Amino acid sequence: MNLKNRIMVYRRIYEKDNNRANSTFIDGRKNILVETNSKDNLIKCARSDKNAYKTYKDLLKRDYILTGHNGTESFLCKREFIIELWQRKDLKNYESLFYTIENPIDRKLNEQNTKKQLLVLFTCMPNLEKYDNSLMTDRMFHPFFSKTSVNLIKNTYIMRIMDLNCSHGSHYIDTINNSEMENQIKHSIEEVRNQLLLDKKDVVLYGASKGGTGALYHGLKLGYSFLAVDPIISISEYNKTDAHFLKDLRVEDLTDILNYYIDKKSSCEKYIIASENVTFNYSKVKGLKNEELTILNMKDNHIKTHPDVSLNSIPEQLAILNKLLRGGGDY
Repeated sequence: MNLKNRIMVYRRIYEKDNNRANSTFIDGRKNILVETNSKDNLIKCARSDKNAYKTYKDLLKRDYILTGHNGTESFLCKREFIIELWQRKDLKNYESLFYTIENPIDRKLNEQNTKKQLLVLFTCMPNLEKYDNSLMTDRMFHPFFSKTSVNLIKNTYIMRIMDLNCSHGSHYIDTINNSEMENQIKHSIEEVRNQLLLDKKDVVLYGASKGGTGALYHGLKLGYSFLAVDPIISISEYNKTDAHFLKDLRVEDLTDILNYYIDKKSSCEKYIIASENVTFNYSKVKGLKNEELTILNMKDNHIKTHPDVSLNSIPEQLAILNKLLRGGGDY
């Protein structure tokens, strides 16, 4: 595809003449090219340059996603047209939501037992090396849980959902530029569940960090059993520096919404792993109506920051996941 023929140049120095006509012209383009005058992509520039930040935020509000950088040029694509860029054969989609399915094979497939189950995995943030990478899959589809999944019970299918929204994902929550994400998550899970001929009780949602947000939020909203590891219930701390570029793009604190869904008292099993050592996140977990939740407080001197919670609770996570996936069936 010759991008040059379908791109307008959007200056790094933010245009003062940002009138309605110009906005319409920008919104009508599939692709945008931003000249950063730097080897750094637009995200990296936005972290240190106010004009670049304003430009990037404006494009995010218009539903553009950074897809690449070459030389001094960053490329962004309108989210609805991202499907045209994929080269990967393993990606499936429900409208503009993308996911993969990992089937149990070899020793993970037990043909003598017909019971099967689905683990829906919401991915976390990438490591620092890839955090601000221009490649969208590096930022929004981190290969979380790729090795430890071999320790799940047999006949478990794994659905990994991409957090394709805004800059680094929206934690699987609707935003002002994408009001259909939550609905697409609901229908994509239902579609896979129906394909596998599974009951609702055979589906478990799981994630850590922002993926924990996804598992917690959609587990409560849709009535699925879940395990959420140190979920980010409020992004107010991140919004101080706009670290995830979500400020003013989505609800900042999910506490009231989550408590509303908790009040519905579904019969699903609800697990959260957190740690009092990560003060802010733990205070938000404790702000939930926890009589409906099973909360494991990891008291561990090795846990000092948010990412440490998941890294230091893998045995507990596997124990809970296998319990939920087993679902009381006969083995």
